[in-house]
Amino acid sequence: MTLFTGIKFKTSASVRALEDCLEANCKGEWEVEIESISTALKQKSVAVYFETDEDRDAFKVAYKTIK
Repeated sequence: MTLFTGIKFKTSASVRALEDCLEANCKGEWEVEIESISTALKQKSVAVYFETDEDRDAFKVAYKTIK
């Protein structure tokens, strides 16, 4: 699996919610990496990597509905 593009962001959404969004909106492979978690466990920095730019763009649009 080769992942060519990615985005990094902070979120309070659960990893499960992110994965559900990715599964529903991406056609290719993807991967979520947690880079850091706040001490209160409410905010996390994540990196999401995609096989295609199209999947990255589709996720960015769909992510707005789970925030």
